[in-house]
Amino acid sequence: MEKRLVVFIVISLLIIFLYPFFISKMTGVVPNTPISPPQEAAKQTPDALPLSPQTTITDQKTPLVTENTSTQQLAPPEPGEPEVLKIIESDLFQITLSNRGGVIKKWALKQYTEPNPESGLEEAIELVPPNTTQFPLALNLPDESNRIYEFDNATLHLNKSTPKGTVVMRSVGPDGTTITKELQFTNETYLVELAVSTEGFDQAYDLSLGLNFGIHDWGEQIGRNAGSVSLIDNEVLRDIPKKMETPTVTYSGKTKWFGLEDKYFISALIPRDEKGIGPVVIQTDGEQKISARIRLEQANGMHTHRFSMYVGPKEYDRLNALKVNLDESIDFGWFIFGSLLPVRMIAKPIFYLLRFFYSFTQNYGISIIMITVLIKAIFFPITQKSMKSMKSMSSIQPKIAAIRKQWAKDKEKLNAELMKLYKTEKVNPLGGCLPIFVQIPVFISLYNILYTTIELRHAPFFLWVTDLSAKDPYYVLPIIMGGTMFLQQYTAPTTMDAMQSKIMMFLPAVYTFFFLNFPSGLVLYWLVNNTLTIIQQYMTNKDDPKTPTPALN
Repeated sequence: MEKRLVVFIVISLLIIFLYPFFISKMTGVVPNTPISPPQEAAKQTPDALPLSPQTTITDQKTPLVTENTSTQQLAPPEPGEPEVLKIIESDLFQITLSNRGGVIKKWALKQYTEPNPESGLEEAIELVPPNTTQFPLALNLPDESNRIYEFDNATLHLNKSTPKGTVVMRSVGPDGTTITKELQFTNETYLVELAVSTEGFDQAYDLSLGLNFGIHDWGEQIGRNAGSVSLIDNEVLRDIPKKMETPTVTYSGKTKWFGLEDKYFISALIPRDEKGIGPVVIQTDGEQKISARIRLEQANGMHTHRFSMYVGPKEYDRLNALKVNLDESIDFGWFIFGSLLPVRMIAKPIFYLLRFFYSFTQNYGISIIMITVLIKAIFFPITQKSMKSMKSMSSIQPKIAAIRKQWAKDKEKLNAELMKLYKTEKVNPLGGCLPIFVQIPVFISLYNILYTTIELRHAPFFLWVTDLSAKDPYYVLPIIMGGTMFLQQYTAPTTMDAMQSKIMMFLPAVYTFFFLNFPSGLVLYWLVNNTLTIIQQYMTNKDDPKTPTPALN
């Protein structure tokens, strides 16, 4: 049984640690199961779009979206018509609007920076892709991309004394048709109130989020989900360009919000009025190009569609405060079974506790240590029972050896006699594995939190550990952790023979190898947990000095 247990533990560890790497190599993306149940019935190509109360389609065989209306491209200014820009600046962002098409040309997040590879200087995160011709707020109305909007081009400065400001852009065409885009900005929030009014048009049109707006990083690291995300009919729908079976996907139903995201940032449109709101269309053109837009119905005369637009970091408190479930865009559980409800139920409380401890410590590394101590205290009775079970198993090893020798040729009788012995001695042969299995959901939950929450992005601990969401640059923590694992295993009671014990002694080296590239915050958790386990084991052995040590000779 001990040999099978060794094999089981080794195979389990290999599956846990190698699964995401193999899937990433084979598919190019990391597994990411949506939070909600499968939504294939709602996910269709335009040719098969079902009718819904929010959608009016005269010919169901005709695609809703054609190449001419897929996305609006901003034409270069004609000679004699210089482009006029409007800058809005607050404590959180700097935004640039263009009079050509009335679109967003720049959206920089001032409080989130990264070093420029060329200059090495810190620069604000930019959420409008450079050199794009498909900008946010584009409409697919006739000649929209060539329309010139009028607005006050003076820079709008928002601060504590001037917390709000409104920009009105209006365009009147030669045929008398009018388009008005009104945006209200607030200094201390990433939320913008948007109203789009049209007059003189009698056809539906699309309001676009542009190409890759809100996606800053397409990196292939584990845990990234750059693509589209929507909440339609209370289901979270995600589309990653590499995994889309068709270049265009249409979602019909009640749209609570839709947007484009990467691991840390998102741009999302939140309809404020269900009337005239049609389907959401997601379109991709290559592995790192994706756009999202929504169909808006209108009739003759003037019609206004109102939205809230969130463009910024996936800070949980900000998203949750919107009361539209935009916080569901934070995926606490891509890792293996992380998206299952039990793991999410563990991940969120741990995340809340981390932030609670951080409010006192102002250091997420110390908060992780406090979380580890708390978890260890919760699991103390289970761990203590496990250690006693292992000690009991160690004490009956001579009897087990005698039974194995006596019934070596009769496996059925051997197993029956062993079960009888366990029952008589009141020991559980698998009791020593219980603490490992009960802590796996906690391990996965903390892994997900460190990889997906922006609060841990660039969060320093001390000295060389400047980012708890990234690996230890000098591998100091993983090596120390490996040492604590070896010490923990060496001092623990054993039920194995000398050869099996020597094999198990390789596990700390295996763990250390895998943990080299894990987030340093996760390594810190495992290191502290091992240290506490060693202390607990020492106290247990002190109470009973007859505890056997590993058979290494």
